[in-house]
Amino acid sequence: MWSNREIPLWKVFVIRLGVMLGLLAISRWLLFIFNVGNFPNLSIGEQFRLFFIGMRFDVWTLIIANLPFLIFYGIPFRFKYNKVYCKIIDILFVITNTLSITLNLIDVIYYRYIDKRMTSELFGFMQHTDDNQGGLVKQFAVDFWFMIGIFAAFLFAIIILTRKTRVKPAVIINKTYWYTTRSLVFLGLVAASVIGLRGGLQNKPVSIITAANYTKTQNIPLVLNTPFTIGRGNSGDVLKKLDFYDDDELEQLYSPIRKDLTINRFIEKNIQNYNVFIIILESHGQEMVKFYNQNREETLTPFLDSLLANSLSFNGMANGRQSIEAVTSILSGLPSLMSKDYVESRYAMNRLDGIGSILKKHGYSTAFFHGGNNGSMNFDASALSAGFDKYYGRNEYGDDDDYDGTWGISDMPFLQFTAHKVDEMKKPFAAGVFTLSSHHPFKLPKGYELPEGVYKTDFEKTMRYTDDSMRHFFETMCEYSWFDSTVFVVVGDHVNPEHRFDNYLNGYGQYQIVTAFYAPNVFKPLKTNIMAQQTDIGISILAALGYNDTIFTFGRNVFDSLQEPCFASYLNNIYQYSDGKHMLQSDGQNITSVFDIEEDPCLTRNLYNASKAEDWNELNNKFRMRLQQYNNRMINNKLYIQ
Repeated sequence: MWSNREIPLWKVFVIRLGVMLGLLAISRWLLFIFNVGNFPNLSIGEQFRLFFIGMRFDVWTLIIANLPFLIFYGIPFRFKYNKVYCKIIDILFVITNTLSITLNLIDVIYYRYIDKRMTSELFGFMQHTDDNQGGLVKQFAVDFWFMIGIFAAFLFAIIILTRKTRVKPAVIINKTYWYTTRSLVFLGLVAASVIGLRGGLQNKPVSIITAANYTKTQNIPLVLNTPFTIGRGNSGDVLKKLDFYDDDELEQLYSPIRKDLTINRFIEKNIQNYNVFIIILESHGQEMVKFYNQNREETLTPFLDSLLANSLSFNGMANGRQSIEAVTSILSGLPSLMSKDYVESRYAMNRLDGIGSILKKHGYSTAFFHGGNNGSMNFDASALSAGFDKYYGRNEYGDDDDYDGTWGISDMPFLQFTAHKVDEMKKPFAAGVFTLSSHHPFKLPKGYELPEGVYKTDFEKTMRYTDDSMRHFFETMCEYSWFDSTVFVVVGDHVNPEHRFDNYLNGYGQYQIVTAFYAPNVFKPLKTNIMAQQTDIGISILAALGYNDTIFTFGRNVFDSLQEPCFASYLNNIYQYSDGKHMLQSDGQNITSVFDIEEDPCLTRNLYNASKAEDWNELNNKFRMRLQQYNNRMINNKLYIQ
């Protein structure tokens, strides 16, 4: 242990920065230690490689966090040895470095819900004023109490480091020599800091996308640290205008303005004026549902399994990793292809027509239901912008005896409320409901008796609760006259936060969700492996109903066999695009990987070879067409039919 005596300034710099770099690296690597199941098949050697590569990005955070320390102790003036001055700088050192460590520690837990490190969406979450936040913070503190102990250990280490490295006043014999040498040292310190912030002397400074050069997409969070992704990701919603194609040429090659909705499969009768009911299930990835995984030893969703067995089901793909992204994709046909979700981005004021807007033109009444606190995640605004005239949330439910204490009204009573309210709507109707109970903190309501079964986690228990809620929901609805003339769409918002199977821990499996159409007198039960992304739902509903409206969507009509499957997503600054056979990963300009998802669903064999890039020109062109349309239309507010 160092002594308490003061030491020369250069030693203070070396010791403090060296130790803090180590602490930052350790706090970054805790994400792996506490989420090791999310990073399968990483050898010890690969773990060490990623740990040390990440220090390149840790240096950026080290310099940003220690700018006050570097500047105020580095300036070539004698007053920096004043004891009060030194104490102020030491306090700032503790505060800024503790904040950096804290952000890394938050992501140790938060990562498992979004599969990436936080970027600027942290500030969007903090801006929400609904009363979820207080309860959530308390619940996280209870559930993950050990993180408080880890935080205390880091804070203690930083305080001890500061106390044991106090600056010793310099003895100045020759003032001219002292000021000259200290000025040169300060300039050298500035130059070294600039190089550190750039990540080296290469042409371009390091950015989030740089991490993709070192590892697979799913391992990028191990290389990056959270202060870096927040600091370098704040402009994630500032899209760049693209010019891969001439605008007129692009409209001929691919356009999100869709018309001539053909039906040539799965539907054999006219169902015009049928009601539409979209049921969005919280955290229902395919991994949790035995219908998709017959090798599961237990059944968490017996009702849903039965419903899917009597439905037209697809290989569903979520266009995002968060609930807030799902609503816009499902209701408005807009994928999430930027770091910020659409409703929190600078483009949220754009006009965006959705499925509700079109169905209203055909005489449909529209409503959207979510038992959460009104305003939570902007679900109400997203539904209204998609053309749903009425919104029913916790306020409209009006009985907090069924409040779960965190998110809103528990699924069982709220789904019953939804069924009764829908029965009162003018027919035909288009309704949507979003469940919430299978979400952290995974609480079961008082009085609910969990059926016998094998439940390994609280999340699995809430999955079964939501399934029972769905069973009662359908039992109630089937008593109403409108049930037999309703098309139900069942879709997950994003995948589950807990994993058991390695094949769901990659850029393909991390997006596979429940997706099915249910209407016994319309769709014959059929389990297909056809890819269907969330943005496909709106246009497919219109096609099924026989309405040949022109629609804006980045989806495709699943009832038209001539339209090629596609899927698009964005995570960790990497775009993904699939045609149902191959998965392309790109930084937006250059291909980084290509995988055969039919033969290699775990994405273990990268087929891309830069010297043979032309082999993938067709797939890359399909991706670029969609990306250019997305960026340019978002920038120019052209996300609707003009």
